[in-house]
Amino acid sequence: MEAQRNYQGFGACDEHGQRFVRPPAEDELLDPAWRPIDLTWDSFEDWVTEDRAPWPNDHSVLCWWLPTFWRWHHPAS
Repeated sequence: MEAQRNYQGFGACDEHGQRFVRPPAEDELLDPAWRPIDLTWDSFEDWVTEDRAPWPNDHSVLCWWLPTFWRWHHPAS
């Protein structure tokens, strides 16, 4: 989430990375469904715990903004 805010603020995930970035090419369009991470909708592992789930073989399920995200959940109503 911090990297997303940094990118919006100065165009890179962190200040050190600014020298390595370039503007997106015309064929690198943002997925129309993309949205910032929202912890009320998006569930991520706690990287401190020891028993993490293995990464899925299908990397397309790693897009948190899609309903196919491997850890997708709907907030309690």
